[in-house]
Amino acid sequence: MEVLEELHRLALVLALPGVALLILLPLYIREMHGSSELIGLAASVGPLTFAALRLVGGVATDVFGRKSTFVFGIAVYSLGLLIMALAPNADVVALGGSMCGTGAMVAMTSAIVIVADVAPTPEAYGKLSSSLALGGTLGSVIPLTLINYFGLLGFRLSFFIYFLASVYALYLAKRLPETKPKETKVEFEWSWRWVLATAIGSLVAFSSGAVTPFFPVFIREQFGLSPVGVMIAYAPSAVAAIVSPRLAGRASPEAAAFAFDSLGSFGSLLITWRDPALSSLGFSFVTGAVGGSSVAQDAMVASSCKRSCGFMVGLYNSITQIFTGLASLWAGSVYSSCPQKVFFTASATFAAAATIALVAILKGRVGRNVWTGE
Repeated sequence: MEVLEELHRLALVLALPGVALLILLPLYIREMHGSSELIGLAASVGPLTFAALRLVGGVATDVFGRKSTFVFGIAVYSLGLLIMALAPNADVVALGGSMCGTGAMVAMTSAIVIVADVAPTPEAYGKLSSSLALGGTLGSVIPLTLINYFGLLGFRLSFFIYFLASVYALYLAKRLPETKPKETKVEFEWSWRWVLATAIGSLVAFSSGAVTPFFPVFIREQFGLSPVGVMIAYAPSAVAAIVSPRLAGRASPEAAAFAFDSLGSFGSLLITWRDPALSSLGFSFVTGAVGGSSVAQDAMVASSCKRSCGFMVGLYNSITQIFTGLASLWAGSVYSSCPQKVFFTASATFAAAATIALVAILKGRVGRNVWTGE
């Protein structure tokens, strides 16, 4: 469909800072002598602040339209990138990072709802997630050169280039058509499948919130890697981020959630092995798990709503983002004393998510699948 094709192209441009932002933000804070607690705060403030606003954002897509909310999210995201490019100290970097997280989540909420309007299938969500991952991978090439040659200035130049790309994405977003159905209204549409997606999503979000901001710090400090070395260590995870959503889109949501969450549990443990190659491989498993499981969750939520997709998607995302923020705050408080504890806990929460998905599969096989919402 034309709308989906336009959204995929836009996602490719908008996601250029994606992978690099996850890697560079904690390293940038460290480079400016920020603490591990500040890294955890930077990774958590966006999700925690937006958890209260994300529900409002979802409702806004039902009330004001998908396109307007999408454009607003990209605008906030762009401003955050500009702040990081011009930041005088680590505290302002953290502020810019939080704004980027908030804007990106608003935009993603709108994108999920747009897909729900047009084609609420696992395959459609898989293609969207894959486009985002591809854009992030291509965009990560920018800081590899700039940081290697210019050091701290390279961080600033990278974020300024990403700011320019986000402004172009804002221009593309304004060209999208409005997809909100006329019969849309704000109401709670109960279904067990929505509950299933939210439960799995909350556990996966906790694992991601703990691992993502501290993996680059962990491998740099454990193995003595340079910022460029850290970027290179992300190569396997970039491939996983592109491939896993496509694979998840080919399976039933419950089966995809079980398979990828199990992979995430193993990957979280593999990160702690005393070998940079295995640690890098472990993070690629975690990245693939988050990407694949997210496609499954999005498809479950989209298929369970009829008249109020914006509200239901916003509520689901609001709940899961609370767990992302809480995990980052918690990880920031324990990382300095015991880095391995962060990754062991993430492994356990991934395993819990896989267990819930397995229960849903087994109930379906005996003909009593109360989880489908049908």
